[in-house]
Amino acid sequence: MRTPPTSATIGTEAGLASYETGEAMRKLIRRAVAPLLAAGIAGVCASGCSLGDDGAADKAGGSDAPVVLRLAYGYKPGEGQPDEPMVRYFARRVETLSDGELSVRVVFNAAGQESPGVEERVARMVSSGRFDLGWVATRAWDELGVKSFQALQAPFLVTDSGLLTRVVTGPMAGQMLRGLRRTRLTGLAVVPDLLRHPVGRRHALASIGDFAGARIHTVPSHATDALLSALGATPVHVGDPALEDELSRGSIDGEEVAIPRARGGWTVTANVVFFGRANSVFANPAALARLSEEQRAVLRTAARETARHVAAGLPSERELVRAHCSAGPVAFATPRQLTGLRRAARPVYDQLERDPQTRSFIARIRRLKRSLPAHPAAEARPCKEVEATPATQAARSPSDFDGTYRWRLTAEGARASGNPNDPDIGSVNTMTLRDGRWLLGTSEHYSGTFEVKGNRLSFDWPSEGTVLTMTFKRDQSGSLDLEPVPPMDPGDQFVWASARWRRVGPPVRTIP
Repeated sequence: MRTPPTSATIGTEAGLASYETGEAMRKLIRRAVAPLLAAGIAGVCASGCSLGDDGAADKAGGSDAPVVLRLAYGYKPGEGQPDEPMVRYFARRVETLSDGELSVRVVFNAAGQESPGVEERVARMVSSGRFDLGWVATRAWDELGVKSFQALQAPFLVTDSGLLTRVVTGPMAGQMLRGLRRTRLTGLAVVPDLLRHPVGRRHALASIGDFAGARIHTVPSHATDALLSALGATPVHVGDPALEDELSRGSIDGEEVAIPRARGGWTVTANVVFFGRANSVFANPAALARLSEEQRAVLRTAARETARHVAAGLPSERELVRAHCSAGPVAFATPRQLTGLRRAARPVYDQLERDPQTRSFIARIRRLKRSLPAHPAAEARPCKEVEATPATQAARSPSDFDGTYRWRLTAEGARASGNPNDPDIGSVNTMTLRDGRWLLGTSEHYSGTFEVKGNRLSFDWPSEGTVLTMTFKRDQSGSLDLEPVPPMDPGDQFVWASARWRRVGPPVRTIP
């Protein structure tokens, strides 16, 4: 993120651009999903890619024309959703297995993203007959009264991909899918996805104290909400536009996401896994009834093959953690913190196990877990991890740092940060710190809040959706020598920390 306030020619990136998490992450994701994308795009676009239009169901004319089934998918194409290539692969397998007699047209952004509950709305649209097929995460079904998938979200139970794969490709998957009958839908398969972690904006989310009072963005789900509430956090459900507003105001403290979706500068707690995400492929029964038995068999086979194909190609948690190191900090909860989280989540189990089937599934998953070798993310320590969360360090009053600071951007500093030809060489930065807020220059875009813990200054930058952290030394005059805490964009290192911040007086500018 290269957006120094001293250059009027530099643009800004906000919102979803904050999901760009460094070259290492991009290479990893390309390697993991390229085979899926190559197969899927060819198959789907051969029958016409849809970007969210809601026209009439496609029935190609002519006796030799394929039957076109419209599949509702809740997100826009190209957003980096880990399951998008999985959807495309399924469409390709349907066409291949049917020798071209069936074609799946993926309708992206099928239910809009202006409000939360996208996946719930997708399910309702398929149930009503507006679409023939659907694809949603299994976590969403409890919003529609379906409890058969809730064992997959039992807190801290499914904590590695191998266990998740065994569960969703084994006998339990079929029993879970039968729960969709109450919504007038027919399940085809459960497809494994990535594990879900807490990701903190200002600091790691690793202990009960870290979660207390935190506002955590999550997709609507009774089970997930119950877990976050049990940990002392507040679940936040908002659509995409409202989420960006919340982020710009700094009112979101964290998210529960897969590691590749963690925002730049946010801290992933690698060994805290809430649950493993899985996706469900399902159909409208009336749409299935219009097909021949052979065509229905093709759909079921394609769905099961998609689950097995995805399971074989999932990137390891170790790879994902290592890749995130180029974009943000990685933290590890201590054994004592992990014990505290599990203890706090006990009431969620009490609630889930009131349902006999869910109680049975949880017991079976526990037995399966004991029989498998563990591959916890905690085994991977590819970058300088945070063994204790910053919240455990001594907090200091930010008002102690109030003042106006200035520093000149020099050619020497540009070379040291890897920007020898930076256009801002020679310009002067002015930073205002006042009562826990900061303003760099005069533009509201370059402002936010900051906190001081131990020898670290952390600057929350809402307009860029990131947090910049630096260690500091302060002399008797109040001037600051700063060292970036990796990872940090080289441009930000140059603008923020390539020279001493000389305190020139009290704060005089108003911070918006």
